[in-house]
Amino acid sequence: MTESTKPDRADAAKPGRPRDASIDDRVLGATRELLVELGWDELSLRGIAARAGVGRSTIDRRWSSKAELVLHAILGSTPDLAPFEGADTDGWVRWVASGSREIFAMPEVRAAVPGLLSTFTRNEGLRSQLWQSFSGPPAELFSAGSSRDPADAQLDARALIALAAGASLFLSVVATEDDTDEVHRRIGEMLVKAADDS
Repeated sequence: MTESTKPDRADAAKPGRPRDASIDDRVLGATRELLVELGWDELSLRGIAARAGVGRSTIDRRWSSKAELVLHAILGSTPDLAPFEGADTDGWVRWVASGSREIFAMPEVRAAVPGLLSTFTRNEGLRSQLWQSFSGPPAELFSAGSSRDPADAQLDARALIALAAGASLFLSVVATEDDTDEVHRRIGEMLVKAADDS
């Protein structure tokens, strides 16, 4: 049995039918579709369940809240580190910049941002979990390839991620007339220069 086909421990310990892995895919897909169609305010767990063809209790067992489900639907459960493999510092910075732009250009992300920002002011745990899970692994890769003090390198990496993501968010929501290839390219160049100078 390969690693990908092994049941997880929680499922293995439970009697009854095995967990249907296709349910997650249907629920996450329905969440993305309904975010674009309805927006954050009109999005409901009941509506997602109906679109996915599952019971509301099925969603409640998997996700603790609408915000957690939406985050999982638009960002996944863990960051994709494949683009960072073998990248030097410049490549790492450029991928952080381009990856941030790709995320905030997604229609489901644009639809989710207002509600998520509001939720983060009330749910410190969810906000912290998002930042730690999506900044930590790339920052570790950045510091591992640096000859500098690991703590300083990690600090630089987190600052670069914040700058890239912040710029992409601002351009996608506020400065939309400047949300262009030219501006994003210049931001990437500035971040690379900042990383090289640090």
